[in-house]
Amino acid sequence: MSKISGTALIAIGLLHSLLALLMPGIFGFSDIWQDIAAAGVVDAASPESLRIWGYYWLLMPGFLLIPFGLLCYWIEHQLDLPLPSFVGWGLLAIALFGIVLDIDTGFWLVLVVAINAIVASRLKQKIV
Repeated sequence: MSKISGTALIAIGLLHSLLALLMPGIFGFSDIWQDIAAAGVVDAASPESLRIWGYYWLLMPGFLLIPFGLLCYWIEHQLDLPLPSFVGWGLLAIALFGIVLDIDTGFWLVLVVAINAIVASRLKQKIV
């Protein structure tokens, strides 16, 4: 296991965000930008507009994963440490929950990162 968790999380976040922004139709959100414009953009993501609200929650995880991945990258490369085990376990819990709710999901990628983070953390503990 290596120091790839941060890089992988950044890549997943970028892929998720770019696909959601450039090809929303692959997620079932064709013409979503017209819906957002028709709703007036500001406060368009509301319970009254579940389609826009769903798209909003499609975008946000990808955007949030990028800075989290950058932090993980910094820990792995600048501090030369593995991620704390709680990061791996937290990612594992999130990934499993996402997979259980939707088996055909990108959370499988997060599952791989979680396992890598857990194993890397345990290997570092055994070496020290």
